[in-house]
Amino acid sequence: MVKATIDFKNSERLLQAMSKIPDQSEEVINRILKSKGTTEVMHGIIGFMPISARKKHHAKESSSLKERLFNLGFEVLPKPTYSYLVFPNDGRGAHNKVAQEFFEKGLETKEDMLLDMLVDELVRVQEKALSI
Repeated sequence: MVKATIDFKNSERLLQAMSKIPDQSEEVINRILKSKGTTEVMHGIIGFMPISARKKHHAKESSSLKERLFNLGFEVLPKPTYSYLVFPNDGRGAHNKVAQEFFEKGLETKEDMLLDMLVDELVRVQEKALSI
């Protein structure tokens, strides 16, 4: 199965921002990941998807990805109709000799931006709580 999972366990900035509002950080992160994070990462992955020369409906030009949300994270997966994306992504099969890794590349291009969004929102909520 092809999937992209983001992992911020090693991010000191995020951990520091979370520690300043421990009672609200989980809700804030889940809200940002649901509203903005998944969409941005899916756009990043779609940007790296290949388009074949065949005259057919391409995954890059349609809504081919879905997200699976869980607490403090998410996964981006192909919809069942587009489960064939595992072959060009991983370089499997007779016609896919080289792994294109567009799931990994797309996620990698959006990780820093997503981390910045999370930290900025945590800081904004913290400042709002202090001003009350």
